[in-house]
Amino acid sequence: MLDVEAFKKIVESAAFHRLIGLKLESADAAAGVVVLRQPYDPKLSIFPDAGVYHGGVIASLIDVAGAVACGLPLGRPTPTANFRVDFLKSPAKIDLIATGRLVRSGKTMSVADVEITDDNGEVYAIGRGTFSTTAAFKAIKSGAESAKR
Repeated sequence: MLDVEAFKKIVESAAFHRLIGLKLESADAAAGVVVLRQPYDPKLSIFPDAGVYHGGVIASLIDVAGAVACGLPLGRPTPTANFRVDFLKSPAKIDLIATGRLVRSGKTMSVADVEITDDNGEVYAIGRGTFSTTAAFKAIKSGAESAKR
């Protein structure tokens, strides 16, 4: 069974997460709440001069925050089955905060809601995802070196 520190290690050591600089700031396993920070980097922008984030980065934050919010109470990662994103505003040249909240944990699927904000609480996107409570990540299960970092 994984604790918050183990989830932090998984989140911050995954190759794609390292590429974009994603950090797990806080988590409450009992409540199924996680807070991730995406530091601003112009390389993540669709138009670097404007500093507007590429939508895929925002979608990734929703995916990861939802998966961790669902996995924390179970003590193991929960692979994504499906998720959706509603883009409300275009964030530019700011860090993004992804707050994931477990909505329901079932036998085979869990549901999480995620809100993307800045440090002042301005909402830029919302999302909802469903995550498998029965499937396992093959890389973690098989002990792959990249999953041990």
